Amino acid sequence: MPIDWAKAEEAPQKTQKVEGRFLLDLRAKVNDLEKQLTETKAELNQAQDEIASTATELNNSKAALNSSSSEINQANATINDLTQKLEAANNNISELESNINSLTESSESASSKVSELDAKISDLEGQLNEANAALSAKDDEINKLKTEEASLASSKDEEINNLKAQLEEIKSKSSGSESQLNQLNSQIAEQTSKIQELNSKIEELNGTVSEKESQLEQLNNTLLERDSLINSQKAHIDELEAELGELKPPEISAGGFVSEERITCPKIY
Repeated sequence: MPIDWAKAEEAPQKTQKVEGRFLLDLRAKVNDLEKQLTETKAELNQAQDEIASTATELNNSKAALNSSSSEINQANATINDLTQKLEAANNNISELESNINSLTESSESASSKVSELDAKISDLEGQLNEANAALSAKDDEINKLKTEEASLASSKDEEINNLKAQLEEIKSKSSGSESQLNQLNSQIAEQTSKIQELNSKIEELNGTVSEKESQLEQLNNTLLERDSLINSQKAHIDELEAELGELKPPEISAGGFVSEERITCPKIY
């Protein structure tokens, strides 16, 4: 007969007649339950191990996440710093470009002034050449007049001497008339007047020569001043070109950043 579970509950101390197959069936069920319990415990232990491992991994992930967040914040701070430096560099570049434009305009203005001075110097050199040519012509004229003066003076001196000799001869002979004497005196006065006129022309030419020499000296002084001004302007242009060379921004070639300047963002798993 099967087990009367109600009777067993009412009188647990009493025995019951039970067929062996029911006991075997009960034992099989108990064994099965024990086996299931063992498997359940094993699964529970495995689950607990997995939970512990998962918790460890979670903690590690949280630590890695915190570390990554810190690195990201640091990277963002570095990026902000680099951005500010880049903006400052751009501002400096803009300022340098403005300075370069200003210096370029100054250089062009100085070059224009040098060109104007060169043109003025060329004009002054032309005037100087004309003055030298005029002075040379005057020198030739003066030399010619001096030669004529010397020749005329020599001729007139000889003529005067001849006239004086004739006068003395006339006086000595006492045969000359008063009219001849007056004529000779008139000729002597005329020749003397011509000599004085020639002397006046010579003095006038000497004055012209002195004036031309003064003009020539003034032109030479002007040329010296122009040369000094040109040298000063050229030196100023050289200074401007040197400043332009210093103010040019450096060229950034490929690979201009070294490896230490690169920012590597951490990977989040």
